[in-house]
Amino acid sequence: MKNILLLMLIVTLPLAGIKAQEAPNREAIEVLRKQLDIVEQEEKKALKEQVENINSLLDNGVINKAEADKLKLKAAEERTKKIDERQAVLLKTIFFLENDGETSKGNKEVEIFLDVDSYTKEKEGLKLNLPKEKTTPENLAETPLEGPTVLEKKELRSPTTLDIVFAMGLNNAVRDGITWQDIEDERDYLFYSSRFWEIGFALKTPLWKKNGLRLKYGVSYQRNELEPSGNRIFAEVDGQTVLQDFPSYLHKSSFVVHNLVLPIHLEFGPTKMKHNRKGRYYSTSNQFKIGIGGYVGISLDEEQRMEYPFLFRRRRFYRAETRGDYNVNQQIYGLSGYIGFGAFSLYGKYDLNTIFNNDSQNQQFVSVGLRLDL
Repeated sequence: MKNILLLMLIVTLPLAGIKAQEAPNREAIEVLRKQLDIVEQEEKKALKEQVENINSLLDNGVINKAEADKLKLKAAEERTKKIDERQAVLLKTIFFLENDGETSKGNKEVEIFLDVDSYTKEKEGLKLNLPKEKTTPENLAETPLEGPTVLEKKELRSPTTLDIVFAMGLNNAVRDGITWQDIEDERDYLFYSSRFWEIGFALKTPLWKKNGLRLKYGVSYQRNELEPSGNRIFAEVDGQTVLQDFPSYLHKSSFVVHNLVLPIHLEFGPTKMKHNRKGRYYSTSNQFKIGIGGYVGISLDEEQRMEYPFLFRRRRFYRAETRGDYNVNQQIYGLSGYIGFGAFSLYGKYDLNTIFNNDSQNQQFVSVGLRLDL
């Protein structure tokens, strides 16, 4: 009986020691497994920063697309190697604790998928042979780096934008038989005193992915002014509006037509890729641009303003008189265009309609000036 009790005591004492040792081993293994995830997250974050720097160099023209792809692949290879090196010690320690000092052997292959084409989002693969002595219960080596969180940024569609349009410059009238020299010589109208200005709103909608072609459309108010040369004003004679001499001295006379038009232009020009928190998009700000199009609308009103002097108590004063209804064409349509950089452009417009109805001279407004899109 004593021999049996002694034998049981010899057997149970080592087992009790083993069970007492299992508890701290399990805690240590759990801590090491968490550290595996931390190592992977740190290297993924570092890889993401590297790729963003490479994309920045590509966007600024420092490197081309082929060079950027090579740098991305090289960065992925280096980060994968670092993950393996840092986790190797942890994995061996885990295996040691789980298997009581034995070593693990295996042959695994990792495949990292990365977005090397930042415009088309095509995924290319790179296989790297890692050290043979690697084993992990989660098969970490076969887990790809997450594309959208590391390399892939969502490409946003550029939205329709709203601009305030303001333009001003010189205005004149052209007709059959008149030359540019006649305009400079102020044969009919004062060159620098005849002006126009325009103000309105314009929407800009991209027509294709990279914004190289945009549609710009909106509504504008136009004010076209002519100042007749000499001592003349507009008057209606036999159903036609013509220039006539004023019977007394004029200090100044001007003829103004107010229009409401709907302009529409096709805008061409390069774009630049930009990034924000939601993804990447194409921007037209501070870029060269060309706009070609036209406008249609109606005439709102017309007026002729005359200023002439008179004496009162030996002092000279100027009396202003305004008249309207000069048989102006109510239908407005014409061609327009602009060329510029950023918010500033050279702007021109040409009315295809005649200024007056039943106009034997077929006079048409033509304007050149500066345009500002804000």
